[in-house]
This record gives sequence, structure tokens and C-alpha cells, in this order.
Amino acid sequence: MEREMFKFHVHWKHKDKLYVDELSAASKVECVDYFNDNKRPDVSLMRVELAGTDEGGVREFAHSPDSPFSPLMARRRLDIDEDAR
Repeated sequence: MEREMFKFHVHWKHKDKLYVDELSAASKVECVDYFNDNKRPDVSLMRVELAGTDEGGVREFAHSPDSPFSPLMARRRLDIDEDAR
């Protein structure tokens, strides 16, 4: 049986500036655990709010300097522009 997934708004702080991102998880506890296990050391989690049900699909965001997570180096080629077509 497939687990029901939810979208959560994750409010986090870096250098006194607040940010909001969206994560999918089966529960608020799972969302918080994922964020804390994968965040950069210079980021703090402020709060997590339920945004609604997750309709599915795979979302992969481009790496941003404002991301709370380190880039996935194994899945990225830094020697070429992957977005160039």
C-alpha cells in the first residue's frame, strides 16, 4: 500500500535571514528529521507547517546559494552547463 504524502512549508534561518522551502514527507516528524539530517551546519530550522496533500510527481530543484542543503555532487556535472540546450 502506498503511503499518503504531505507537503510541508519548512521555515529556516541562515545569517539572520529567514527562508521558506517546501518538502514532501509522510508526517511532520519525518519532515523535521529529514531536514535536520541533511541540512548544512550553518542553517537552523525555525518551524514546519502542513501545506496540504502531495499530489505526487518528482520535483528536483536546481541548486541555489540559498538552499539549506549541500549540492548533490555525485549527480551533478560541474564541468558543463547542464541547463544549456
